[in-house]
Amino acid sequence: MESSNNAQVQTGKAPRSDRKIKILYVVIVILVIALAFLIFHNQKVASERNESFAQGVQLKGELDKLMEDYNDIRMENQDLIGQMSDKDSLIMANKQEIERLIARQADYNKIKRKLELLRNITQDYVVRIDSLVTANRVLAEENTQIKEEMNRARQENTQLKTELDEKITLASEFKAYDLTAMTVRVRADGKEVPTDRARRVTRINLSFTLSENKIVEAGLKTVYARISRPDGAVMSMSTDDSCSFLVDGDTLQYTLRKDIDYTNQAQDVRMHWDRLTDDNHAMAGQYAVVVYMDGREIGRTGFSIRD
Repeated sequence: MESSNNAQVQTGKAPRSDRKIKILYVVIVILVIALAFLIFHNQKVASERNESFAQGVQLKGELDKLMEDYNDIRMENQDLIGQMSDKDSLIMANKQEIERLIARQADYNKIKRKLELLRNITQDYVVRIDSLVTANRVLAEENTQIKEEMNRARQENTQLKTELDEKITLASEFKAYDLTAMTVRVRADGKEVPTDRARRVTRINLSFTLSENKIVEAGLKTVYARISRPDGAVMSMSTDDSCSFLVDGDTLQYTLRKDIDYTNQAQDVRMHWDRLTDDNHAMAGQYAVVVYMDGREIGRTGFSIRD
């Protein structure tokens, strides 16, 4: 009987040990599964972080490249920046928003959409810059053409004015037509006898026809004549300025002077030079005669006297 009771006791302990082992096994399996899940989760989180970091680097690179191209365009077109201030503000606002999204590791697709929007804005910026550059180039070419046309017109006007002034000057000039110089001897009875002998010449007669001129103002005009001897000296009543006149700012000695009442019509003019004294004989050789009026030469001639 005692043996039978002991056997029952031993048989009752064996099942409790098996349950403990089973429980321990289940706990170990759970721990292994939990550990594996934790390792997998950490690896997944690390992978996602690495992927997010790589995406952030990629997005930042795209943004930097976009802004670099934008800044290059601005640097190349400094003179047009003032006309693009609205676009500049919009571009900078979008850039700053994208940088904040990248820093917060926001949704990749959202940032990509923002980048695409910014890319479209910068492309429109480039198109507008190109349009302004083209418009400015056209304006510059038109301005250059206008300036060239104005310069040509100014040159033509200057040339026309010069030509007109020259025509007016020419038209206002006088001419001494048929200018002649004759040497004579005046006899006691006043009659003039032509001669070219130095000892006999007592008078030099000048005659010419003063041209018609409708442009100049009619009125008193003064005619001057210079007679130069063969030695170059000008025959004059005086060596001081009392027998002088102006021609182009130069003071010249005159031989003869005559005031005439000019009526804008052609008229004959006569002048003469008388020998100062009987013993003051003329010099043999070639003489030159130049006639002036209104400060301009109007004719010239010459004559010769022999011994």
